[in-house]
Amino acid sequence: MFGNRSQFSSWKEVGIYVLLIVLLVAAICVFQPLFIPGGVLLVILVIWFARRANKSKQVTLSGYLDDIIRNIERTVHYSTKNLDVGMAVFSSDGKLQWKNEKFQELTGLKSLEGKRPEEVLPLQPNAFETMCVKDDSKVIKIKKRYYLMRYYSVPNQNGNSSSNITKDNSHLPGTLMLYLTDVTDWELLKQRFSEERMCLAYVRFDNYEDVMKGMSESARSNLDGEIGDIINKWAESLQGFIIRTNKENVVVGFNYKNLQKAIEEKFTVLDKVREVRQGNKLSPTLSIGISKDGDTLQEVSMHAGKALDLALGRGGDQVVVECDKQMQYFGGTNAVSAKSTRVRARIVAHTIREQMEDAEKIFVMGHANEDYDAIGSAIGVAKLALSLKKPTFIVVSERSTSLQKLKNLVFNSELNISEEDKQYAGIFIHEEEALKEITPRCLLMLVDHHRAALSASQKVLEAIPQKRIIIDHHRRAEDIIKNTILKYMEPSSSSASELVTELTGYFDDKLEFTKGEATALYSGLVVDTKNFNVQTGARTFEAAALLRTSGADPVLVRQLFKDDMESFRERYRLIAEAETPLPHMAISVNRGVENTSAVSVLAAQAADALISVTEISVGVVISACTDGSVNVSARSDGSINVQRIMEELGGGGHQTVAGVQLQNADPDEVKRQIIELTRKQFDELEEKEKNEGNLTE
Repeated sequence: MFGNRSQFSSWKEVGIYVLLIVLLVAAICVFQPLFIPGGVLLVILVIWFARRANKSKQVTLSGYLDDIIRNIERTVHYSTKNLDVGMAVFSSDGKLQWKNEKFQELTGLKSLEGKRPEEVLPLQPNAFETMCVKDDSKVIKIKKRYYLMRYYSVPNQNGNSSSNITKDNSHLPGTLMLYLTDVTDWELLKQRFSEERMCLAYVRFDNYEDVMKGMSESARSNLDGEIGDIINKWAESLQGFIIRTNKENVVVGFNYKNLQKAIEEKFTVLDKVREVRQGNKLSPTLSIGISKDGDTLQEVSMHAGKALDLALGRGGDQVVVECDKQMQYFGGTNAVSAKSTRVRARIVAHTIREQMEDAEKIFVMGHANEDYDAIGSAIGVAKLALSLKKPTFIVVSERSTSLQKLKNLVFNSELNISEEDKQYAGIFIHEEEALKEITPRCLLMLVDHHRAALSASQKVLEAIPQKRIIIDHHRRAEDIIKNTILKYMEPSSSSASELVTELTGYFDDKLEFTKGEATALYSGLVVDTKNFNVQTGARTFEAAALLRTSGADPVLVRQLFKDDMESFRERYRLIAEAETPLPHMAISVNRGVENTSAVSVLAAQAADALISVTEISVGVVISACTDGSVNVSARSDGSINVQRIMEELGGGGHQTVAGVQLQNADPDEVKRQIIELTRKQFDELEEKEKNEGNLTE
């Protein structure tokens, strides 16, 4: 810019001189020709002095600019050398080209030349290629200090920046500029703030009434006092405070640092409470919901309450921790004890009746690939709706062989079928038909499941967004269906059919099941209890007795569970091909099968048979289907909680019976994950037994 301006000034001066010369020559020629040589000499002298002055001016300006540039260079050099920022330049091949002394000091290495970023700093392998994709910043830790690392990609000589890297890698990325700034004080302040963050724990004595029943007043006081002492000591170990709101509920407050300590100890307070004996027949259990999420204490309290509800919904005797919007589960290794009170069942039955009376139409829906429990409980709920003369529909999926067998053997039988049973022939509908019948005042009853991903029809679930009621016996999952009027979830129950059978008596004491309805509900009880061998309580047998009194036919139920010869051979093939990757664990993979309920039943039967083998505590069967889906059936003898294993994969169930359905998954990878999760539980069980042995000594 200065050069152009100087050149313009020179030409301007030359023009003036030429004009003077022309005027001088003209004057001489007109007035005195003899003075021409003198005039010419004068002009030459003028031009020489003018050029000399201009040159001196340019030298002065050039010196001034050189001085500015030298000052800038000295400033930049001083900055790169003395600023408290480490700087480095990496070439397009990822090797170090230049760095300042501060950068080498921060890395603590003597030689850095030719090394890549991941060789100099604590970064992931191939970090250079990742950093060239997008300019960004991150905090890294070098030794005991934290640094803010900022990096920028500079275009190379061909004009290619990091955002212009071609897919065939024909062009190298540009130069990478990297800066390190010490932010240790700020990071330590953030950590301190996080560690001192207030956490709230809602603790509930979840089987208080059942444990205290039949005990003397002094024994109750002793039991209550001992449990209170255990909770007090637990709160003191976490340096927290404790507030007892009533005989069943306690609030404990502590900071996040001590919450991490409790997580590392895996909440041994649950085991200590369970071991309390003061003449009580049942083991007392606690349910705890903990949260640190929320901008205010009010929000933290709300999240802690939701975590407690989730722990209770999963059967109690466990801890649910909500941290950074992620749920963690601890405990829940013992079988859920059945509740003796029926107060809730009566209240739920009255609520369901009110909602049904207010609804225009009623839809009942179980999970996809319905089993006999889903179908039986759906028929039981439909019975309640039909008794109120309401238009009722049972929405079913496309792939339910169990439904077809039930129709053929129970509701389409020519022998002893009542007129009331005949109405079920047309009550089962699929998704397309259901969507045509839905109106704004419809009620959707969801049975034997509570997760949207498992519903028989996603579209029907979305078409009835508000008026929904859940009746389920599975432990509550985190992704429970939202916007429900009522959630009746009892993990202590054997099946959804048991819950529906029990509700019927409170819904209308004059209501009686037909033979077909009773048989359908009875089949649900039998299939989920493995012929009354698993997850049964007194209320289970009371429900079975009521159904038998109503005409449930065990012979028909036995016919439902009969297999053809091909299925029989397939089941025992899976058992014979099972591997034992861990002691006490058997796992089998069924490859290239269709995704039908028959295949799911086959896998469940094979998994059941595996745990009947001596020394086998966990049986798993993986069905790799031709449509890319992977279905898993897991069974346990009670020593291992297969529900926790399946939840890690996105499924759920009970402690002894669980499963998961995955889309576009690799069966070998699923198998590896299941083995690792099972190994983890075996290790926890072994550690627990070791600790108990040391305590006994």
